[in-house]
Amino acid sequence: MIESVDHKNRTFTCKIGNQLISFYLTNRLAKIFLEHLSEDVLVDFEITGKRRTVNNKKVFHVAYFNLIKNYKNDIVIYDHSKLKRDMVNFLDSNKHYLFLDLEMTMAYFRQKRFVPEIVQYGYLLVNDRGETVIKGSNYVETTLQKRINKRTISFLKLDINKYHESKISFKEFYNELDNVIKKYSPKIVVWGKNDIQALDHGYKIHNLKPVTNQYDFVDLLKLHKDYFNLHNDLGLFKAYETYYKEEINQVHDAKDDAVVTKKVFDAFIKYSKTDSKI
Repeated sequence: MIESVDHKNRTFTCKIGNQLISFYLTNRLAKIFLEHLSEDVLVDFEITGKRRTVNNKKVFHVAYFNLIKNYKNDIVIYDHSKLKRDMVNFLDSNKHYLFLDLEMTMAYFRQKRFVPEIVQYGYLLVNDRGETVIKGSNYVETTLQKRINKRTISFLKLDINKYHESKISFKEFYNELDNVIKKYSPKIVVWGKNDIQALDHGYKIHNLKPVTNQYDFVDLLKLHKDYFNLHNDLGLFKAYETYYKEEINQVHDAKDDAVVTKKVFDAFIKYSKTDSKI
């Protein structure tokens, strides 16, 4: 039970045995949970190995919360176990998933105002039985970077001749994506926010009405961070290696990365279902 809360210093105090012990919230945790902490609130949480000094007292760092409950009103404010179950139920409720990966331009060195553009896309549309319905991939012609810079070419290991031979316009990619969304209404699975932002930039650059919104996407990176209470970002290929216990080389090819995204998604579903039963 919480004895007191210091909102200014982002700490709260609990009586453990005969001692009053204080705990510290990081900025990230404070933004989410601090307003819900008060006297007579029951908290279940884990701490890190770190300690810091606040007002001449040693306090422990909170790693994450498992449960926050208003004891007087018998109201559960936060339940991480329920959150995990809700994640699994949500992912089970969709009929189609579109696993999408985008490769983008990189800024020139020391370039200040930079808007990334899609250079290549790759996707797999999968039904609720795990069957691949359609797949697609191609290079996309850039507009802001008339000539793709050396930094992008080097990072993506881009065959520039192949790129120019097969590239399509952003409008063609836009129409292809629009057709898939209209026909199947899939949840679009991406790894991180970059792909979502690149699509939004593309709409604006080409003055096109967006065919996606924030509710269409499943950010698999954020899902992992929330499920496993991760503080730092996790790389897609690191996640793959953790699940499958094998190394894999990243070649920055959108169609290959879309396949890896699907495999990580499948592994997460399998793990989370087992975890929820336990």
